[in-house]
Amino acid sequence: MSETTLLESRLSKVEQDNQRLKLALGALLLALAAVPLIGAVMPEQIPDVVQARRFEVIDENGTLRTLMDGKTIAYLDENRVTRSQLYVDGFFYSDASGNVVWNAPER
Repeated sequence: MSETTLLESRLSKVEQDNQRLKLALGALLLALAAVPLIGAVMPEQIPDVVQARRFEVIDENGTLRTLMDGKTIAYLDENRVTRSQLYVDGFFYSDASGNVVWNAPER
């Protein structure tokens, strides 16, 4: 085999390998692009009922701001002081120090 023939066969093999790599990369990119589309097509699963003994809402700093249980709904400030509370027997509102400013018992 001459040097030219050897060089041509090696170049042909490199071109074939290059073509295979392009096809494999294209297939991989197509598969990766299909994954988000499949997720977008799937319907949202919304539960019919959510049950818990207590619900808590925290802010972006991790501070408890609202809580709700079987007897109370309370709103807290950034210092975790209960500012207002609706409970079984009535409602109250307090100032920043936690002193009750207004209390309305249920009639």
